[in-house]
Amino acid sequence: MRVRMKVSISGTRDGAEWPAKGEEADLPEEEAAQLLRDGRAEPVADAPEVETATAPDDAETAAPARRRAQGKR
Repeated sequence: MRVRMKVSISGTRDGAEWPAKGEEADLPEEEAAQLLRDGRAEPVADAPEVETATAPDDAETAAPARRRAQGKR
């Protein structure tokens, strides 16, 4: 979920500094919900939807690998 920070948070999150007050961040739903409940962030209404790619129905797929015959060498 994309949120805009309403306050500055000291320290790091996943090894990076927290976004500054007024900056935006993409956070997991649960973490974003907690910041929203605490009043430390606000949702970004115009956040772009995340696109996911899917293969077309007629996409080729790789053939299974052939196993080598296990015989004497």
